[in-house]
Amino acid sequence: MIVNNHSFLIVIMIAIFLVVVFLVLLRTLLIESGTIKPHIKHKHNKIKKKIVSKRFQEIYNYIESEYAKDLESNRKKLIKYMIICAILFIISCLLFLFLVTNLRIHTRLGYKLIGFICIPIIMVGVHSYLKYNKIYKENFKDKIIKNLFKYINPNLQYDPIGGNNLHKYYLDAGFKGDFNKFITDDYIEGCHENNINLKMANIALGDNDKTKFLYEGIFSVTEINQYLQDKVIIKKNKYMFKDNDYKKIGMDSEEFEKYFDVYSTSSMLAMEILTHDIMEELVEFYNTYRIEFEIVFKDNHIYIRFDTGVMFEPNILKKSNDLSTIWVYYNVMNFAISLTMRINNVLQEIDI
Repeated sequence: MIVNNHSFLIVIMIAIFLVVVFLVLLRTLLIESGTIKPHIKHKHNKIKKKIVSKRFQEIYNYIESEYAKDLESNRKKLIKYMIICAILFIISCLLFLFLVTNLRIHTRLGYKLIGFICIPIIMVGVHSYLKYNKIYKENFKDKIIKNLFKYINPNLQYDPIGGNNLHKYYLDAGFKGDFNKFITDDYIEGCHENNINLKMANIALGDNDKTKFLYEGIFSVTEINQYLQDKVIIKKNKYMFKDNDYKKIGMDSEEFEKYFDVYSTSSMLAMEILTHDIMEELVEFYNTYRIEFEIVFKDNHIYIRFDTGVMFEPNILKKSNDLSTIWVYYNVMNFAISLTMRINNVLQEIDI
């Protein structure tokens, strides 16, 4: 009786272990697939198809006609192998419990025999899933993201794993927050009008002692044609900012000040940069997407940090060419280009 109780206890412990392993494996698969992420996520406003711009619609139609069919096929294969992987694991667990309880295999050799049967079944499913997940992610970035930026500006070069050179720019911008790990991907670089150079990437800031990222979003840096003697900082007004070197600047727009605070060593420069139309553009972008952002004007650079959470990653529960998602990507990119172009034009007209 004691032996049977001891054996039953072993079976229960192994069953619990298998359930825990399954949950960990399932979470890992969902993270890898983009369904969930250990990242900061942003809930973008839902965008109706009727309000997208004509230019975006042209880009979207091209992606839809050229790549959607193959990508959807890859996505469905990935979902299929996720389901197969889960089913194989469940079958393995049931098989294990059946063999243990019915054949009474309670020896070390017996457990090895069960493992020899069950583990290969699980490994086949996981291997197939990882294979198609890798194919899908690579195709998504190569077909969707790369062509999106290409259509926005043919001079923009896209590298899905680049962007390490942005670390020094991020430090130079002086955004608040301590970190000792700086990770980038989805790097874009190129020149637009008047040879203004733009660099942009997904960034993740981390702590070596923690598993979750402290911050994730889009960081862009644009080199402009003018050198600024003073620094101007635009922050969402919910953030506290204390620095004796900067003073808060009152702007002549109540709507703008509802959302943003401006700090600078020069009130004149801040007023000259933030014209009424530029303040309106900042407010409109925030009101449309509810994406918080910070802007720093320093030396001959404009730095923008978007609190988007992770971007440019596929989500297998959505269509590969999900219009709302791609529309947000398009507008974040366009906002960075449009804003820096307009500010550069303003700076050309003032005496700095």
